[in-house]
Amino acid sequence: MSNTLDYDNLKSVLHTLNTDDSISSAHGILCGFVCVKPDLSLDEWLNEILVSIELDNINEKLAHEELAQIFNETLSQLNDETLDFQLLIADEDARLSEQANTLIEWCQGYLVGLGLQKVSTTDEDALEMIKDFSEISKLDAQLLDTEQNAQDLNEIIEFVRMGVLLIQETLQPSKQDYISPEILH
Repeated sequence: MSNTLDYDNLKSVLHTLNTDDSISSAHGILCGFVCVKPDLSLDEWLNEILVSIELDNINEKLAHEELAQIFNETLSQLNDETLDFQLLIADEDARLSEQANTLIEWCQGYLVGLGLQKVSTTDEDALEMIKDFSEISKLDAQLLDTEQNAQDLNEIIEFVRMGVLLIQETLQPSKQDYISPEILH
């Protein structure tokens, strides 16, 4: 899978801005928010993660442009038919504890994003997945760098990635699978 959003390149983006969120948390908020509000605008997301932004400040303007890139790329990934969606978290080159910590931050942000609008579904799988994300967001990030822990963490990351797509499809069924009743007659 190609991921044009590189965690290492983007993790410092929010440091120049007025926010308490990490880039993983902010990306989680974006993904959760998009699942409950498919017509989400860039400004709506930024209003959730930033206290203020001064576009006259060159550093803040550049950070804003990078956040716009994250926003656009994420929307594109979430709507990709090949399920080419990636979490914006530390990759396998980082220490296992950093990978786990950014996954936890991402899940916490995702739950915040879902909570920004009312989640209306009775789908058991989606509700169970949201509950699982809540449990993942409480995990201990202090993992020893072992092969087994790395494998387990990769499985959890893939579980979350696919869970996001399941929740999004449940809350916002894709139009491409819809066949109009008029066509059938």
